[in-house]
Amino acid sequence: MLTANSAAEGNNLKLLIVEDHPIVRQGLIRALEANGFQGIHEAGNCAEGRGQLAKINPDILITDLHLPDGLSFELIQWAREIKPNLAIIILTVENNSNFLVAAAQSGANALIHKSAPITHLIKAIELALKAPQSFTAEGLGEAIRREREKPKLTPRELEILDRLISGDELQVIANQLFISLPTIKTHLTSIYRKLDTDNRTTAVTRALALGLVHIK
Repeated sequence: MLTANSAAEGNNLKLLIVEDHPIVRQGLIRALEANGFQGIHEAGNCAEGRGQLAKINPDILITDLHLPDGLSFELIQWAREIKPNLAIIILTVENNSNFLVAAAQSGANALIHKSAPITHLIKAIELALKAPQSFTAEGLGEAIRREREKPKLTPRELEILDRLISGDELQVIANQLFISLPTIKTHLTSIYRKLDTDNRTTAVTRALALGLVHIK
């Protein structure tokens, strides 16, 4: 059976942590080092994470779901495309089942709550290294059942919905997500259709009622 120590030491794996809170990041590093992992690198947002991925070519990516420059789904999708065997773990404080399903769709291997013990993270890493196409998360079966009853939004649409709550203008949101205004309007058309609405206010109201997004 693969263990964290044998995986980290025997194979000299490189690990990247993308987390914007330095205290959380340093806590993760210490916990992982205590379990035999070396060669741990850091990033504080999606943009830095993309740069580090290209620079160090890690074997394991651990990323927060909510980062200063957006949700990490797009970063994960990009990382999965360039390295199909990358072990990808998302950490979150969310209990929203829609995020859980979106995490699976993004190409991640696991979604773990930040309150979970370090042993859960280690086991998720071990499984991801052995089975790069796998996905695990607590409550996955129940989440799938619930999601069948909800509109099916893509990770990008969820990200835009999450930004709509802020009240920012569309151009501001487009700039934050590094996409064009016409692109964001195309996504909005799809969101409105899936939520059976025709404007921003009712889309946000319905998304909140369905638990697709939450007010922070």
